[in-house]
Amino acid sequence: MRETLALMLRVAEEEGPASQVWPHAALRRLPAADVDRLMRMGLLAEMEPDTGLTCTECGEACQVEPTMVATGGRARGFHLCRCSSEHAGPVWFEMDELRRWELRLGRLADVVAKAIGAVGGPAEVQLGRLYLLGTARIDGKTREVFLARGAAWPDAAEVFGRVPRLGAPAEPVVLSLACVPAGDLLPGRTLPVRPLVEIVEASEAGLVVRLDGAFPDIRPDAWAGIPNKAITLDAFMARYCEKRSGELRRFRRHALLGAARNGKVTLPPAARPHRSGQSKKYFTHDLLAAWQGFLDERVDLPPLLPQFRPSHVETHK
Repeated sequence: MRETLALMLRVAEEEGPASQVWPHAALRRLPAADVDRLMRMGLLAEMEPDTGLTCTECGEACQVEPTMVATGGRARGFHLCRCSSEHAGPVWFEMDELRRWELRLGRLADVVAKAIGAVGGPAEVQLGRLYLLGTARIDGKTREVFLARGAAWPDAAEVFGRVPRLGAPAEPVVLSLACVPAGDLLPGRTLPVRPLVEIVEASEAGLVVRLDGAFPDIRPDAWAGIPNKAITLDAFMARYCEKRSGELRRFRRHALLGAARNGKVTLPPAARPHRSGQSKKYFTHDLLAAWQGFLDERVDLPPLLPQFRPSHVETHK
């Protein structure tokens, strides 16, 4: 099934909605078992029948809209060809020839999110183009994972540039359907992109997507010697930042949360779901990676201790 799905993903990368539509005649050329399995998974869903099709009876390849006629106890399509005197006459079509199916990207996002064990998604963030699958562990680090269609289209930078979370300090990654953009998706920001077709496999249980090692262009983790535990903001500041009193840390925490609510900064994904009244926890490495960005946005926070700053750790690791 992998080859059939890969073909559909590559076709879907062509511009326009028609590339997601598979007419009955096209599906008949694919392995029936693969097509049936994709339908059972919900990745292929039948659409409203087409109103017209191509007539090949006279070789003119005319687009016709046949009239439905009941013959012999079943409905068939009828068209009277008048293209030439040699081939003029009635042309009959079977009803199946008007049937068509759609590759459902929303359902694909659901299946891929489950395959990678993503938390907190999926959600469509750009209609038909970009889905947030949630957060997942990649090479030991928590990252937000997106699924994109049209990452190499001319409007990709404009479309994906409308999504602030793609530029967040949590270092998101993007799974395109089948292509890699020629340039950066975001101006001045190298965003790791990997085609899904290269890392997806099919199993009896569904799809298998292996993210570990899929993004070799991601920088090495600068804090490999620091335990990547879930931690509250207060505890993080007490352990990794220049010393402040507990009361001042609480004020600084409120400042950071307020900046996040106002869209000034984007906090990393929560390490785990939390209940109302509980403090959110974040992975230590994610906060270490994001902290300087918060300071650059003039959020009033205590700086990291020198030994935990990226430049120091990368020099002495």
